[in-house]
Amino acid sequence: MIYEFQVLTDINIDALLGNYNDRLRWIKQRGYIPSLSCKELEGNVNLVILRLEGDQSGGVFRNEDVVYIFKHQISEILAEHIVKDWEDKLLRREIMRSCRHLPLDERNSVHQRAADFLKKCHDNESLNLLMNFSRKNRITHRLLDYISTNLTVNVEGFINFCMQDYLTELKFAVEVALEELRNQKEYNDFVNLLRYFVDTQPPKIYEVNLMMGANGIFYLWDGQGTKIEENYINYYLDEMLMDEINLDDVLISILITIAPRKIILHNVANLNSEPVEMIKSVFKEKISHCPGCERCYQYAPSKDQHKH
Repeated sequence: MIYEFQVLTDINIDALLGNYNDRLRWIKQRGYIPSLSCKELEGNVNLVILRLEGDQSGGVFRNEDVVYIFKHQISEILAEHIVKDWEDKLLRREIMRSCRHLPLDERNSVHQRAADFLKKCHDNESLNLLMNFSRKNRITHRLLDYISTNLTVNVEGFINFCMQDYLTELKFAVEVALEELRNQKEYNDFVNLLRYFVDTQPPKIYEVNLMMGANGIFYLWDGQGTKIEENYINYYLDEMLMDEINLDDVLISILITIAPRKIILHNVANLNSEPVEMIKSVFKEKISHCPGCERCYQYAPSKDQHKH
């Protein structure tokens, strides 16, 4: 019995070749001889010939059973080849199609974000089961159906004509990445606007000390240790009561209004909260960190009860 299947692919096949040998141990143990040969055609296309020889018709498994198992192994190998080796090229192709208007550095950013999104889907157990495992399984079954009635597969043609749902998932990853990039650009523009506002108005208070507490509570005092007037907070009180603005927004708005030339952060070394990161982005060189003072210990986050 001799069975032969041919694969045409223009992506590096080193991983495919190693995977081939690893997966066929069971077939070898049954006395069959799988082999593989490869040659490069024009246009850097690799022709891979997968071959199975042997005859154990008197054994437990019929030849046709072993051939079916061989086809299934080929399907799994090619599915991994597509997901691991083709995906980067397919992402770049989709980015060139949908993000051609973007400069190169932004296209590269979209590519990195899309690849990270797909990697997170792979690394996260739940998302992996939902997307990556399902994706690979679908490709495997689609390949097995194809291999059952064909003796040659052109991997790129198979992806384009038989795996539109897979391409749609890659397109979705690019759309997610593009939306992230837009949001980041909008955030950066907003931060730059706030920085311009802060830099072009005189400070109402030269130095502000800030301590962040639990549940968004914050403490503000000036360079002389005096609590900053309640007027700044009362200005936003009505909006806070109507749930139209939260404490984080109030804090940032107060600091923008005061426009201090120096902000000392207390007890935030291990606090990566959104308002703290925004404040760092807006005030940058005006920011310094308290190494530890009496108030740091007195108003540690675990003791938060009321604004001080």
